[in-house]
Amino acid sequence: MKNPLFHKILAVAFLFIQTILIAQNSRVSPQIISIKNLEKEISLDQKYKVSKEDKAIFANPAFDDTSWQSIDISKDSIFQDRKIYWLRYYVKADSSVKNVPLNLEIFQKGASEVYLNGNKIKNLGKIGEDKTGKYIAKDNNPLILQLANSETNVIAIRFQPYLYNDVGLIKFQFKNGALALTLNNADLFVKNKLQEVEKFNFFSMLICGIFLALGFIHLLLFLFYRKALYNLFFSLYNLSIGAMSYIVLLFYNIKDLTKQEHYIYLFFIAFLVFGFSLTGFVNNLFGKSKIRSRIMLAIPVIIIIVYEMNPDLSVIISVFYITLVGFETVYLIIRAMIRRKRSAFIVGGGILLFFIFIVYRIIINLLNIEFSLSNDLTSIFSIVLLISFPASISAYLAWEFANTNLNLVNQLGEVNRLSEINFKQEQEKQQILQNQNDLLEKQVDERTQELQIEKQKTEDLLLNILPEEVAEELKQKGSSEAKQYDEVSVLFTDFVNFTVNLEKIGVQEVIAELNVCFTEFDQIMGRHNLEKIKTIGDAYLAVSGLPVSDDQHAENAINAALEILEFTKNRKLKNPDALDIRIGIHSGPVIAGIVGVRKFA
Repeated sequence: MKNPLFHKILAVAFLFIQTILIAQNSRVSPQIISIKNLEKEISLDQKYKVSKEDKAIFANPAFDDTSWQSIDISKDSIFQDRKIYWLRYYVKADSSVKNVPLNLEIFQKGASEVYLNGNKIKNLGKIGEDKTGKYIAKDNNPLILQLANSETNVIAIRFQPYLYNDVGLIKFQFKNGALALTLNNADLFVKNKLQEVEKFNFFSMLICGIFLALGFIHLLLFLFYRKALYNLFFSLYNLSIGAMSYIVLLFYNIKDLTKQEHYIYLFFIAFLVFGFSLTGFVNNLFGKSKIRSRIMLAIPVIIIIVYEMNPDLSVIISVFYITLVGFETVYLIIRAMIRRKRSAFIVGGGILLFFIFIVYRIIINLLNIEFSLSNDLTSIFSIVLLISFPASISAYLAWEFANTNLNLVNQLGEVNRLSEINFKQEQEKQQILQNQNDLLEKQVDERTQELQIEKQKTEDLLLNILPEEVAEELKQKGSSEAKQYDEVSVLFTDFVNFTVNLEKIGVQEVIAELNVCFTEFDQIMGRHNLEKIKTIGDAYLAVSGLPVSDDQHAENAINAALEILEFTKNRKLKNPDALDIRIGIHSGPVIAGIVGVRKFA
């Protein structure tokens, strides 16, 4: 039986030996570059010559750096402050690399000036103080160079590290080491590396677009029907993954290191929203414990509060929280499947595939297995796994809609049958109501017509008694105010020997004669703008200049009197028994008004 303790000691010893035996890079033992090695990128990862002084002579390839320390720069710990460091590295190209263009790729956390054999070939960022310095992670433009054959080439780097703020999140970075250099074939770099970058950007934006679109669609569905909380949680889930995908894309293409802290914080928030939405969704569909659900939903808020006081602790809690959400999700889905909930098989399948993808990514990262997007099949498979959850939700919603639609079809038939019955009954009611309305409208029209006739009679009678202006005032106000007129002419007529003629001729004949005369008088008054006031027996009273003032009142009264005389004269010629008339006219001021309430005078 093998001794496990012996194997552990052997593994530790192997790691120790590997650490101390990192190749010492120097002028006499440079790193050899051959065309065979350039089939893949070459990491310049031997120990660098490092100095903490800042002198321009350090760029000179002939400078003697044997007194400098040889340091493994793959660890951030060697750069303790934001001072300027000089690093020197030796490479030698064999004959196979002759006239082969090379690309020098530099990943850094700071600002640097790069020299090849004493010549400055690149500025990455700007070395300076806090406000004047500019710190970038990489340059997306290729740095093409050629190495001198059969000579040792010196790469000198003047480097100023960028020291992050002392917050917990910033310690969890995607790349280790403050500075890393790689050499590769420039032609292969353009052909493969740039294609890989384009493919990564394409797939990242594709994932981001899909999840953001699903997020906004389900947010609208929730706004239309607020009781369906699963739409809200599913919307937040998609938006959080879309946000994380976009932030990863920003990290992949990051240049300005000052933005990295903001990106990490936003990723941290999106990460918490992801856990919040996932636990809310599965609890809304399959959970029964409201207390557990509320606690799980409250934890992200607590983590954000803790972050303000202790970022390190908040990061640790968030990792445990997401792990707990994962176990809770798997537990609730498996329990729902055991209870044979149909939605569990649809939704749960997608969620389980998603967690398989997460575990798969964790395993290949832990085992340091190369994962390249150049493999189209792997990329497509990863994307399919990633979108399996939203796809399963869409399938679930489609299933819900199909069941609802089937029930609606059955109910619609019954509704149509009942609607036909109700429609016939409603038609009968409407016909009865229409007949009643027609009858009522006919009766109303008849009554309205009768009222109009009676109203016209009343108005005619009122106008026969009073002037039109006075009658209108009486209708509007119910009374008429007395008014003084300074200039009017009053015309008064009576017949001579009326009483004697009444006894001589007879009552009927006299009344007929009066009617003929007074009718003609009314017409004469109208022609000369006189207002008839009243008749008393054989007397006829009219006025000119009232109720409407008229400067020609006297003239109008005289003209009316002359026409009356002409009428009686002609009447006398035709009828010897006709009555003789007397006419009086008086001009001056009068007061006119209506007195009494029973009869107008």
